[in-house]
Amino acid sequence: MRLGMMQPYFFPYIGYFNLIRATDLWIVFDTPQYIRRGWVNRNRVLSDGTDSWKYVRVPVIHAPRETAIRDIQIDPRQNWATELLQNLDVYERRRAPFFHSVKEWFHTTVSSAPDSARLSPLLIHLLKETCQYLQLPFQCQVYSEMNLNPDGISDPGEWALQTAIAVNAKTYINPPGGREIFDAAGFCKAGIELLFLEPDLTPYDQKAPTFTPGLSILDVMMWNSPEQIQKLLPNYSLVSS
Repeated sequence: MRLGMMQPYFFPYIGYFNLIRATDLWIVFDTPQYIRRGWVNRNRVLSDGTDSWKYVRVPVIHAPRETAIRDIQIDPRQNWATELLQNLDVYERRRAPFFHSVKEWFHTTVSSAPDSARLSPLLIHLLKETCQYLQLPFQCQVYSEMNLNPDGISDPGEWALQTAIAVNAKTYINPPGGREIFDAAGFCKAGIELLFLEPDLTPYDQKAPTFTPGLSILDVMMWNSPEQIQKLLPNYSLVSS
């Protein structure tokens, strides 16, 4: 069984979904400290402004620095869904072929979101619904609900190893960043293959002079049908540690 484990992100870029495709089980790692100005509650879409892109986000209530992702609260004073749709108008102006279908899907997805003040359940719901839209099999568990409580973890890379052991994974696949935090020898000793996924951000037509890579999956969905995205999802390589 191939395992992947990542923090929940807000409509992440296609490389996140490359990694989901490469795995059999996905663990939503919701217990690490929330990082401000990271990717947990914001991402990027195209812009008609000076910069080629702009941020979209779910506003959150200020919390102490050590607060875990699972405990971050959504700021109810702002309608993040309405604001996001306004920021997506650039795709209508550029005549993105799937703007209207994605907008309709977004309305349906948001209306079926769990009634929770916390950010994490929303992100998990959006992730599941996006995978369903992309026709991408998605078997997931939430770390904080698994009652693993591993002992003796002294560095970030150890979380992945101990979790892989706990769920009897034969392979653990990680994004390309952070290789230095993993103890390849420890994985080898445990009989677990350690791989890193290198995504190939294949250009597609954004109706612009140059292609802007690494934007939110929403950008990919605006310009490509689910069938076309299916052809983009296998564009990655797996590299041994």
